[in-house]
Amino acid sequence: MKNRLTTLDIAYLIEDIRRKLVGLRVDQIYDIDKKTYLIRFAKSGAKIVLLLESGTRFHTTSFEWPKNPAPSGFAMKLRKHLNNKRLEKITQVGADRIVDLQFGIDTFAHHVILELYDKGNILLTDNSYKILNLLRPRVAGEERMAAHETYAVEKAKQTFSLEQGEIVDILKSGVTNKTLRELFMSKVEFGPALFSHVLKAQQLTPQTKIPSFESDDALIEFAGKIHKSFEAGCEILTDKSNVEGFILCATVEESKRKAQQGGAGESKDASDDAPSFYDQFHPAVLVEDYDQEKVVKFDSFDIAVDEFFSKVESQKLDMKQLNQEKDAIRKLEKVKLDQQKRLDELKMGQELDRRKAELITTNLAVVEMAINAIRKLVANQIPWETIDEQIKEAKATGDPLASLISELNLKQNSITILLKDPYEEDEEPVKVSLDLNLSAYANATKYYDLKKASAKKEERTLESQEKAMKSTEKKTMASIKEAQTIHSIKKARKVLWFEKFRWFITSENYLVLGGRDAQQNELLVKKYMRPRDIYLHADAHGAPSIIIKNDNPEDQVPPKTLNEAGGFGVCCSGSWDSKVVSSCWWVWGDQVSKSAPSGEYLPSGSFMIRGKKNYLPPCQLVLGFGFLFRLTEDCIEAHKNERVRRHLNSESESLASMSIHEEEEELEMPDTEEFPDTHVEVDIASAAKGSERYKRLMGLGEGAEATNEEFMVTATPTAVPSLQKLKNKQKKAVKTEKAQGKSKQEAPKPPKPESIDDNQKSNKRGHHGRKKKLKEKYKDQDEEERLLKMQLLRTGAIAVAEGSESRNDSEDAHSDSENETGGESGRNRKPSENQQDKTVPEQNFGGAAAGGDEEVVEIEEEPTAESEIDLLKTLTGSPLEQDELLYAIPVIAPYSTLQNYKFRIKMTPGTAKRGKAAKTALDSFLRDKEATQREKDLIKAVKDQDLARNFPGKVKLSNVIRDKK
Repeated sequence: MKNRLTTLDIAYLIEDIRRKLVGLRVDQIYDIDKKTYLIRFAKSGAKIVLLLESGTRFHTTSFEWPKNPAPSGFAMKLRKHLNNKRLEKITQVGADRIVDLQFGIDTFAHHVILELYDKGNILLTDNSYKILNLLRPRVAGEERMAAHETYAVEKAKQTFSLEQGEIVDILKSGVTNKTLRELFMSKVEFGPALFSHVLKAQQLTPQTKIPSFESDDALIEFAGKIHKSFEAGCEILTDKSNVEGFILCATVEESKRKAQQGGAGESKDASDDAPSFYDQFHPAVLVEDYDQEKVVKFDSFDIAVDEFFSKVESQKLDMKQLNQEKDAIRKLEKVKLDQQKRLDELKMGQELDRRKAELITTNLAVVEMAINAIRKLVANQIPWETIDEQIKEAKATGDPLASLISELNLKQNSITILLKDPYEEDEEPVKVSLDLNLSAYANATKYYDLKKASAKKEERTLESQEKAMKSTEKKTMASIKEAQTIHSIKKARKVLWFEKFRWFITSENYLVLGGRDAQQNELLVKKYMRPRDIYLHADAHGAPSIIIKNDNPEDQVPPKTLNEAGGFGVCCSGSWDSKVVSSCWWVWGDQVSKSAPSGEYLPSGSFMIRGKKNYLPPCQLVLGFGFLFRLTEDCIEAHKNERVRRHLNSESESLASMSIHEEEEELEMPDTEEFPDTHVEVDIASAAKGSERYKRLMGLGEGAEATNEEFMVTATPTAVPSLQKLKNKQKKAVKTEKAQGKSKQEAPKPPKPESIDDNQKSNKRGHHGRKKKLKEKYKDQDEEERLLKMQLLRTGAIAVAEGSESRNDSEDAHSDSENETGGESGRNRKPSENQQDKTVPEQNFGGAAAGGDEEVVEIEEEPTAESEIDLLKTLTGSPLEQDELLYAIPVIAPYSTLQNYKFRIKMTPGTAKRGKAAKTALDSFLRDKEATQREKDLIKAVKDQDLARNFPGKVKLSNVIRDKK
């Protein structure tokens, strides 16, 4: 199987990729592993991803590749120098297998050099090819290459082929009987496929041997043919007008045979029943050299290469399954052969024993004389060596009795004689061993007894053979079936988008996600959290960020789901190892922001919380480990009522059960550890305003109105602030309290919107101009249309109630001021600009986009609410016998959530390590008598690294099914 790019492949790939990517800007860079990197280019309406693998390949890809959550140092260096730069050109360095990608122009240019030979390398250089960073420094044993040195571009090979004079010199150097492949393959930059293709036009092959030339004219003529072939190869390498490609399919046997031969060209036909795999890829100029029935053509060679390498993993699974089946069948055939060989040996032994007994009986007198003669010699105490010499002397004199004795074995008290049927002259004599303690007749009887014992052994072998063969066939078929099952599961298994996080599905069918580290916390909030999702965090060391995906923003999240998610967040924190119960709180998604106060900085994984915190009751440190099964579309209907949502019917129910008390704060989680501590300074709200603030925050009731109050409480980081900063903060706090008290005394009623001056509304620069543009934009919009669109945007609770243009203007101003500070609150908060674009395309009413000062984050393709619900419906923890199951997914969740799961086990803080505990739980599930064979196969197919990755720490397992002793 081909696994590297040749010079021909590189030349045509460069031309194909040049047409696609030159002129596009770098959007982002990712790393898959230590050798493979992805460069994403921005294009209007789409993204194009270029894959670079050191020493192996480069091509654009349309497949999803798993990216490292934390980019490597080399990836960060590439991002620093290449982000937002345009790809100006992509070239091949000389005739070597080196690709040069230039980003930017003139002195601002940077080069990414990809080496595709030997161990490979990726280098980042400046415009003068001074190395800034490289993937694999080379110092000892190879040509020196390190950072801050100049990359030697001029040392690359500059020509693809050889001149005719060079070819003549090589042929004259006494290379008779060597093949063209051995002689010229390493001296030209063609690759095996192109080398064979160009020789074929001159009626030559790579295996053609160099003849002995009778004259110089014959040598020059032969060299001319080779030179013409090489010129044709150079023309193919330079004329790259046709960038189509194809993939050649072959069976496993063909692929192995080609690898052993090391040649290229048309392959021999294999059996039709053998499964075919992708074996090679080439540009379309070589398509005529191969069997067209085994060729898969593509419009682009770049697409062909992407398809080939992207399907290699799947093909490896197919080949592995095929090899497993062959090994199992080979073992079965070996057992059959061993059994048959054993039976044949028993039959031959019986026949030989019978023959020896018959020969003794036929030659009874001679055998008796030989036994008696040896007995007399031994009885006369003659040394054994003397007896042997006397027998040899007697044989030399022609004694007929001595000539029958073949061997003496007096240590075993036996002799070996040569016997044959006296009535058969042409028969070869048979060696028969005789016991000197027995008579001739007794020796014959002994051989008859051996024959009978062997016959009985053969009968027992035949009886047991049938049972053994059935057992072996059963085991073989079971192993083949298991291999096929695991193979089909692995092919059907598609990693779900949320599996990279901590996750579980609540008993009311809400998806809960949690970060594993600071980077995932950042990713969760920036990319996956919507304004009406729930954000949870525990007041414990190492607590992750938890979000509840609320697919229906109009519905309240039930208290049971909140408690389950809160318990999950506490168990995933340091409370699990310390065995100390702590509490968890929640806020709406639009209360979480990445915009820090003026003069402060938020590191990765840290957020600001504006508004009110809602505390949940403390929960027990109890989790469960179980399995969810993916259903086919036909089986979903039988499980539609497994996780039913309970809707809240009254305000009192939601207020009484969703939280215990409220606190106002602004949270900052510094990235000093994996999950850093959070220290909170709390100002408890007055009890008189508590219920009213609940209604405003939750958006409950018909007459709920937005409040102009903004509650901000800072969560101090672990570092101790300076004395001067503490004094400044204390002064600001005192001023704020005085201002709030004065405003409450002087203005008990909220001021009318008409009386608010523009200067009082906002002092932000450009605010007045922005208001003017908005009024100009919507001046032709009537009141009915405005109200309808405000309802569609779910932001019209106040506007619908009031309906006045002046009130709407004041609300727009209030929304602008809130968005500028990031201090949105209440149900009437407007969604972000990206979400407005998703909900109602080309409509942006109600003022400026939310989060004006927020960090701009590019939102990649994310599942919609409908797709999330449909996905959750396909997962069940209680499979039925008639269900068709695709694969199993391990899940860690609060134990109360797993009550209806078929496979579940209880976990509490303990001393067992994660890996051992996961294997113990897996063995317990496999011993379950109610588990079907399909369920066991799916559970066994789960990878070991996926079983324990979400375990919170050391655990103690309960209700484990163990073997009976």
